[in-house]
Amino acid sequence: MESENNIPKEDILIVEAEIVPNGLGSWMIRCVNTETGEERYCKTIEEYSAFLNECVYTTSKENFQAVWLESPQATPQMIADVRAKLMAYYNQIEQT
Repeated sequence: MESENNIPKEDILIVEAEIVPNGLGSWMIRCVNTETGEERYCKTIEEYSAFLNECVYTTSKENFQAVWLESPQATPQMIADVRAKLMAYYNQIEQT
């Protein structure tokens, strides 16, 4: 089976992520490398980015896709906070 870009799905590394409460009124990002099954809870956007990089550098697959899952346990404020921090992080990277 092929993806929409005509890349065979077996050649794509997929890392799934969802926002979950951390039990202290804030959030964590639960990430799963679907190739290895490794699961990690990231407390910051920087930890999430580092996990994505680690997944990319340790796979033999040529393509990568980060997939955000629905986050039914997260509040709208948590989702908005993660979105804002992701945008700020990526804007900071583009400027360096």
